[in-house]
Amino acid sequence: MDKSTTIKYIIQAAGAGGKVLKKYFGQELELKEKSMAADFQTKADLESEEAVTKVLKKHFPNYNIHGEENGLHDNNSEWTFYIDPLDGTNNFVIGLPHFSVNIVLLKNKAAHYAVTHQPILNNTYYAVKGQGAFLNNSKITVSNTVEIPRATIATQAYYDTPETTIQKIHTILYAQDVKRILSNWSPALDYGMLAAGKIDGIINYGNEIYDFAAGKLIAREAGAKITTFDGQEDLDDLNPQFIASNGTRIHSRLLDVLK
Repeated sequence: MDKSTTIKYIIQAAGAGGKVLKKYFGQELELKEKSMAADFQTKADLESEEAVTKVLKKHFPNYNIHGEENGLHDNNSEWTFYIDPLDGTNNFVIGLPHFSVNIVLLKNKAAHYAVTHQPILNNTYYAVKGQGAFLNNSKITVSNTVEIPRATIATQAYYDTPETTIQKIHTILYAQDVKRILSNWSPALDYGMLAAGKIDGIINYGNEIYDFAAGKLIAREAGAKITTFDGQEDLDDLNPQFIASNGTRIHSRLLDVLK
C-alpha cells in the first residue's frame, strides 16, 4: 500500500472515531475511574476506540493495534498503531470542544504516519514522515515568532506530575514576560497548533505515548525543533519529556526555564 493510501485510511479511521464523539458531545455520561481519580473514561472513549479499530483492522489486518482503552492487539508485526480515541476527556465531559482523536503508526519505534482529528471544528492535522504536515489538506508550518513577550507557550504534564513543578515552570515563564501560557489538557491539539503556527512552543514534562507521539511527528514535519531537556536533538519518538518550538531563539529561552 502506498503512502497516500495509507494516510487516507488513517484519516478515515480518525473520522470514524470523531463521529462517535460528536454524537455524545454535550450529553451526560457516566464516568469510570481508571488508574487515578483525575484519569477516567466514558462510553464515548470506548465506542470511539471501537470505531477507529474497526476501520484500521479492515485496511491493515496484519498490523498491531494498541488502544488506550483496550490495550494491545498483537499480530507480531513491525508496524503498530497507537490510538487515543478521546484526548481531552475532561474537556469533552464539561462541554469544552477542545478534544481530539489521535492515531500514530510506528514502524518498530519510529513514527511514520500521524493524524489528529478535532471533530467539533472538523479540523484534521496529519503528517507522513518526510512529506510535511497538513491541516485539512493545506500544508502548514510553524510560526516565525522570535521574542518571548510575543510567544504563546503550552505546558503539558501527566496526572502525577507534582503541581509544584508546573507552578515553577509557569512562574519562570511569566518572569520572562511570556505573552500567554496554555494548559489545555488536550496535548495532541497543542502540537497541531504549534505545527500550524498558532502557538510557538511546548514544554512536555511527561505524557503517555497516546498523548504525544502523533503530535510530535506532525510538529516535526511542520518544521518544529524538538530537543530533550538538556538541549540535545530528540530523535526518540517515544521519549515523553521534551521541548518543541518553532526553532527560533524562543527554544533556548524555554531550555533556560528547566535549568
